[in-house]
Amino acid sequence: MEERVLVTKRDMAERAELLRSRGLAEPGGEDLVLGFFSDGKLVATGALVGNILQGIAVDREIEGEGAAAVVASALVKKAVERGIRRIFIYSKPEEARRFQDLGFTLLASVSVESSGLGASLLEWGSEGINAWKKNTAVIAENKPPMAGSVVVNCNPFTLGHRRLIEYASGNSKWLYIFVVQEDRSLFPFDVRFRLVSEGTADLPNVTVVPGGPYVISSATFPTYFTRIQAGDNSGKITELYAALDLEMFRKHVVPILNIGTRFVGTEPYCPVTSVYNEMMKRILPVPEEDCRAIDVVEIPRFLEEGVPVSASRVRDLIRENMMNEVENLVPEVTWKWLNSEDAVPVLEKIRKSNSRH
Repeated sequence: MEERVLVTKRDMAERAELLRSRGLAEPGGEDLVLGFFSDGKLVATGALVGNILQGIAVDREIEGEGAAAVVASALVKKAVERGIRRIFIYSKPEEARRFQDLGFTLLASVSVESSGLGASLLEWGSEGINAWKKNTAVIAENKPPMAGSVVVNCNPFTLGHRRLIEYASGNSKWLYIFVVQEDRSLFPFDVRFRLVSEGTADLPNVTVVPGGPYVISSATFPTYFTRIQAGDNSGKITELYAALDLEMFRKHVVPILNIGTRFVGTEPYCPVTSVYNEMMKRILPVPEEDCRAIDVVEIPRFLEEGVPVSASRVRDLIRENMMNEVENLVPEVTWKWLNSEDAVPVLEKIRKSNSRH
């Protein structure tokens, strides 16, 4: 097969048709698209999206001849040339073995009975999950067992987040707050992490932890960061990736930090997060062979004058230049930062953006 980088409209149209013929959608946000040709016909393709291999499809005529492995290997080579040291790939559960044979490590595998969909997440590279787990385990030294946990994006840190964390802290011997590290929100990660750390510094039993690549990231829960196109499968796809992220959490995060409970606030606005919460309540409390049951405690969203407080509401008010109303929805640490010089470019970005994150 002849390998070629796809850039022309004609090539991309052929690629789209090949993906559709295999029941796949174009991933979007591709940094590199490769095509493999036989006698001038596109017979295999794959893309690099950040550090994730996506959109791998092989023509039915050559299926079973090792073409998918060729595509994956070529993409890994391109990623390494770009300095990427951790690479993820999704596969159907029954096809995970072929990528393990290429040196990928299986991280999690799920099947959602209600939709009939399944997925496996695999990883390749020297900077893998074992190194992350070793570094993260240090945090749990001398901490009480069966700790509580909260996973937040805090885009930005609001009074709603603060009330949830206060409740979780008051009902846990120790509480780990995971801040989503994926830098695809309007408020940068370093700002979000700092505001949460400073805004919870008065709570004596709290540790704030970067989520890293394994807790609600573009690899474990990609639909959190993108708008899924309307269609019959959109909800099912969200459920599938929510299940994958939750499987990662209970399989890899829970044991190293000895977590027994996950706290969450109700979600009245974001449909993706709402689906995630429902999947959390369905999956985590049920023990599996190698995963213990995790309690899920959902508390009502904090209200301000009868309206739920949310980060999306804060961003909308910023867009509308209604900063006087923002002050009522955020802790002092957030309000102080919003009025600093550092906040100016972020506020301008929010006012020009319609991103849901």
